[in-house]
Amino acid sequence: MDSSTHKTQVDISIIVVASSVKELIDECFTAVRNSNDRLNKEIIYVDNGSTDGTVQMVKEKFPETVIIESPTNLGFIRANNLGYPKANGKYVLMLNSDAFVGSDSLQESYDFMEQHPECGVLGCRLIDREGTMQPSARYFPTPWNLFLTNIGMVKNTIPFLKGVDNMEVDHSRIFECDWVIGCDLFTRKEIVDELDFFLREDFFMYFDDADLCLRIKRKGWKVFFYPNDVIHLGGINSAKLTEVTEKGKFTEKYNLESEYLYFRKNDNVFYVLADFFLIVLAAFLRVIKKVFFFKKNIVIKKTLDRVALAFNILVKTRFGKVPIH
Repeated sequence: MDSSTHKTQVDISIIVVASSVKELIDECFTAVRNSNDRLNKEIIYVDNGSTDGTVQMVKEKFPETVIIESPTNLGFIRANNLGYPKANGKYVLMLNSDAFVGSDSLQESYDFMEQHPECGVLGCRLIDREGTMQPSARYFPTPWNLFLTNIGMVKNTIPFLKGVDNMEVDHSRIFECDWVIGCDLFTRKEIVDELDFFLREDFFMYFDDADLCLRIKRKGWKVFFYPNDVIHLGGINSAKLTEVTEKGKFTEKYNLESEYLYFRKNDNVFYVLADFFLIVLAAFLRVIKKVFFFKKNIVIKKTLDRVALAFNILVKTRFGKVPIH
């Protein structure tokens, strides 16, 4: 390879999906541009039908960006899959519009992947603007650990009572984990090219990152957490993508749907049934608690409504076999 070819080699393709969050996109892309690295980067922006002038702003302020415009809201996963074929980098970073890379995170992530050929996926430490750490490195979801998390019975020092997250582990060091959150997910393009697909389009939203990491780990690769900070606001872009109401019904609907699909695709129908049973059990325990402490009936009604929603989605997805969105 001659020097001119080497200069045009793309090191990292950064895929960002958003809908009508112009200020966030501005801040996200500025953080990438101001990154302290020696890398040849490309940003692939998939716009999910924005109506606030986001696309025009990107064209004017970040003209180097590859822009893909969808006239309708495709959701997070389908939009990412629309952007992925345009990626030319050795590595791909799936980045949320409300996630702002640190000055050194791109270079350090790239260097770690170069130095550790066994690493298939890398995630950084997620913090909010005040520096409070968010869940970043996680255990694969199971009906049991989701149930424990749901009822607040997680004890990570006891294997049987482990939840999805372990915030007590030392996040100032590098360690191997099951999966990292898709708001900042760094992977090798060669790995994804060998998979049947990038993100599973049966999921409209949620569980796509866990599913991707699981499929990559099943190919023999490892997933690592790297202690370099990335600011993540969380929830803002999700609200736009899913049109969440004040009661959160859309969020809950998509989460339950993806939960069933995840267990059916990666395990079997018995996991789906166990998940539903434990959702009902958690709701029952919550109702008992509310009654015992003389809480208002409206809280109990909301809990029972969730059971009805969980059953409705279970039936509509044919026990996690088909998506309903």
